[in-house]
Amino acid sequence: MVLTNFFLKKEIQKLIRKTSERPHQYRSMDDIKDILFLCDSKDWTIIRSCIEKLKAMNKTVNTAIYAVNKKDVPTWYSNYLLLRADRDVNLWGYPDSTIQKQFYHLPADLLIDFTSKDSTYMYYMCLKHPSTFKAGIKHSEESVYDFSIIPPTDENNNIPYLFEQLVTYLKTINSGS
Repeated sequence: MVLTNFFLKKEIQKLIRKTSERPHQYRSMDDIKDILFLCDSKDWTIIRSCIEKLKAMNKTVNTAIYAVNKKDVPTWYSNYLLLRADRDVNLWGYPDSTIQKQFYHLPADLLIDFTSKDSTYMYYMCLKHPSTFKAGIKHSEESVYDFSIIPPTDENNNIPYLFEQLVTYLKTINSGS
């Protein structure tokens, strides 16, 4: 049970202000080997097909899934790091330190954040992950990703469309190597 998210939200604001200070390295799709994909459990069936497309491009994909409770956890797939809000968050709103440690050690030439704006705990961990190239759906005016996808209003929840846009742009990036 979470007593308050106040401290977590305050920490998130501090991390957002420091975003420009962290190392950034834009990469082309050819240069990317390891991808860390963040998603909500409610979108898992859609995200799974996106992950399969990345694997077909010979990418190693690790997945971190945010679930509100046990009934939302995908049971047919076991190769992911799970953050459950009802179990893995302490009284002050911070994700469990063991899960954070596992998360920060997942390799990521590219971190893709397709979680919803309500996934505060996963957003916090995304901001702290050491990946030097982060992409995600822009939910607010704050620019925290190296590459933000701004969905058209009619495509706001169309994850396959947003994923295809991301891949298309990543294929056109020339990393200069």
